[in-house]
Amino acid sequence: MEDSLILSLFEKDPKKGLEELFDKYYDYLSEQVYFILKDVEESEDTIQELFIELWNKHEHLNNINSSLKSYLKRAAANRALNKIKKRKYFDDIDSELEIERSVSQPNVSELSELKEIISNVVDELPPRCKEVFVLSREKELSYKEISAKLNISIKTVENQIGKALKILRKKVMYE
Repeated sequence: MEDSLILSLFEKDPKKGLEELFDKYYDYLSEQVYFILKDVEESEDTIQELFIELWNKHEHLNNINSSLKSYLKRAAANRALNKIKKRKYFDDIDSELEIERSVSQPNVSELSELKEIISNVVDELPPRCKEVFVLSREKELSYKEISAKLNISIKTVENQIGKALKILRKKVMYE
């Protein structure tokens, strides 16, 4: 079916128009995207996402200034390139994290010293603040559970945790 007929079919029967467009271009676009991504599943996902977007915005297909084939090829390529950018971004983050982990691995004595400092600071917290903090961090209770257990509001729990963390930050940073 000619592209102009597919576009006019979209106006009359969008579902049928999409089916025709899909049948005509899916394999071609999948090959084009595979050439960029080198991954069959990711290529298929990319093309399916493109067709979903076309379905959601089918009323704008009349505004295409180039051939439908060129438009679809460019749209698919752009999606593939965006996926590569995301991949690269996450690969860069993973590399940075790996470097950071290898450079800043604290040794056992540093960790035990830090635990001791934190324990001492927690012991010095005001009684209610300490109780809430211990329930949250050591007993791993949710704010809602702490609220129910101590018969206080969730807002009070939030405030006490915030107060404890502020004190901890301040004291740990300077010790």
